Amino acid sequence: MNCSMNNIRIMAHRGASFHAPENTRAAFLKAYELKADGIETDLQLTADGEIVIHHNYYIDDTSNGRGAIALMKTQELKQYDFGLHRGEEFAGERILTLSELLPILKDMEIINLELKAPLDRREYFVEKTLETVRKSKMEDRIIYSSFDAGLLGELKKRDGSCRVGLLTFQEKMQGLLREFSAVFAAKYPVSDWRAVLEKAGERHTLIELVDSLPYRPDYLHPDYHSVLENPELVQKMHERGIGVNPYTCDRPEEMRALAEAGCDGIITNRPDLAAQAV
Repeated sequence: MNCSMNNIRIMAHRGASFHAPENTRAAFLKAYELKADGIETDLQLTADGEIVIHHNYYIDDTSNGRGAIALMKTQELKQYDFGLHRGEEFAGERILTLSELLPILKDMEIINLELKAPLDRREYFVEKTLETVRKSKMEDRIIYSSFDAGLLGELKKRDGSCRVGLLTFQEKMQGLLREFSAVFAAKYPVSDWRAVLEKAGERHTLIELVDSLPYRPDYLHPDYHSVLENPELVQKMHERGIGVNPYTCDRPEEMRALAEAGCDGIITNRPDLAAQAV
């Protein structure tokens, strides 16, 4: 899995999102222009079971609309402008479905699709994602990533040949996330708050987390600080046959450090700076 600095792959985070509205056609076309090797983007499930390209669960910050994607149908989402908040030159950008996105990316080497954990645990999120990719005949370029290890396990179970990348937070974030889980369980009714606290209270190193999974991920996608703080993490993953693509690094000196640590790819908002740095 180890790549030399010259072979490291640059993935434009949500498209070239520094230069254009994130996860829009304009951002993905800009990634081509900036010679990115690939892109990273986000999948959400709508109320009518369509897969759309959007990071947040709500559209308030990225469009002229308001509301949660899981409560809205695709036709309603298509009414809103997802470019205007970044300037008049981007007016008219509409939310993309996965089936609309893939043809735009037909010449990209790497397409990293992050599955956002659905609030309604309908299995057909995984099924529909795999089916849409199969129809595009672009399976060989796809990496499916998620913070939800269970979703990645479902993907592997349904298609053992697919490549998955486990997203992880910085290890020192575990305490904060544990407290957030407790606050959430206290504020909103959950079926088993004891299970929430027990699960949130588990603490693992990233190596322990990977080794505890019932499947082997093809990639680890850690917060890039995890690699800067522990460069040996890359070697440990490579010993397990697992590639490392950290997110979201935008500083050239830190990109160079990630490359020197042996990372296989870098997910960045600044593919232009990454190309110069590594």
